[in-house]
Amino acid sequence: MSYRLGVDVGGTFTDVLLLEETTGTTYRAKTPSTPADQSVGVLNGVTKVCEEAGIELAAVGQVLHGTTVATNAILQGRGARVGLVTTDGFRQVLQIARSFVPGGLAGWIIWPKPEPLAKLEHTIEVVGRIAADGSEVTPLDEEQARSALRGLAEADIEAVTISLINSYANDAHERQVAAWAAEELPGIPVSISSHVLPEMREYERTLTTVANSYVQPEVSRPSSSATSSATTDVVTAPTNSPSS
Repeated sequence: MSYRLGVDVGGTFTDVLLLEETTGTTYRAKTPSTPADQSVGVLNGVTKVCEEAGIELAAVGQVLHGTTVATNAILQGRGARVGLVTTDGFRQVLQIARSFVPGGLAGWIIWPKPEPLAKLEHTIEVVGRIAADGSEVTPLDEEQARSALRGLAEADIEAVTISLINSYANDAHERQVAAWAAEELPGIPVSISSHVLPEMREYERTLTTVANSYVQPEVSRPSSSATSSATTDVVTAPTNSPSS
């Protein structure tokens, strides 16, 4: 028999569903989540559902994992202090967004725009530009970039997002700035947009990568006192359900 197992880690409970693929028989388990180390709650749930089904852990051929931990961190404002690195001239990419305002002209008066996950004062620009076809228009200015990155270090940034124009076509500039960031901000996790969402449209790519940086410390370490130094991309897949 072949089994597939799904795990959904919520803020309060961890839900586990075990499926026997041949017959379609399912088994369910619910255990308390363990915020200090989410893997404990996951393993407790997996063990519980396997015992209920009367199988060994080795019988599980595939594990699918989802979590509301990242979603909850955004909703509750518990994310990292994110520093954003943009191409020269694109510093306000999150503030301008797509200039969409619901409700027509009156929306400018009555609609409070949500606060970006990376503040404008924590956003820096680097000189250098990649064209839409991936060719280099302007080379990076290492001295200027390093100086700007040191400014983020002084702001006690906890995570860095690098989102440069047209990086989906050529990620060379992002990778280079990431290398400089690792030297200027040692121990700070770095997310680059060409790895997180290598697609056109600067606002969407930047927003998604900033969100990754914002939740990264919450979902990638066992406790708030732990540290992370790896350059990483998306670390987990949030579910659509609210805090459970």
